Amino acid sequence: MFKKLFSVASLTLGLAFPALALDAAKEYEIKAAFFFNLGKFVTWPDRSFKSADAPLYICVLGNDPFGERLDVITANQTIFGHPVAVRRITKATEALGCHSVFISDSEQLRVPAIFATLKNQPVLTVSDMDNFVVQGGMVQFFPRDNKIRLMLDPETFSDASLKAGSRLMQLAQSVKNKNQ
Repeated sequence: MFKKLFSVASLTLGLAFPALALDAAKEYEIKAAFFFNLGKFVTWPDRSFKSADAPLYICVLGNDPFGERLDVITANQTIFGHPVAVRRITKATEALGCHSVFISDSEQLRVPAIFATLKNQPVLTVSDMDNFVVQGGMVQFFPRDNKIRLMLDPETFSDASLKAGSRLMQLAQSVKNKNQ
């Protein structure tokens, strides 16, 4: 099941998966595939990696809604030649060692402090919290028309020296001029 889900998500970035009709476990199985596959559509600066074969760290900050799903999806996978490693973290400062971090809704009250810690750092911030992108996050998963969709803020990518690939920009809803 995970391999099938992974294949479809990698081709479409998962934007066609039903979300609302699914139970929470199935929903987070799909979101785990999204989260992993986002790394294929983002470019990090070279300084983000200690070496050409250093791991690409995918982290979960706070309560882990993915469970083993994220580990299964990322097992023996690489992104741009970097082996993928999953870490669970409990503090915003630990996210500085991550390339992508999913910020769990258990961290909702700490979001401003997390963003302050990660400001201008090459760390992709992802969540499914309401208004995550509007608050300063980079990518937000949200339901619409019984599907999981993506919303992103190109400005936050730029501020972090990350580059969202053109395919990601085409597939995601972009939030622009949020502070105006």
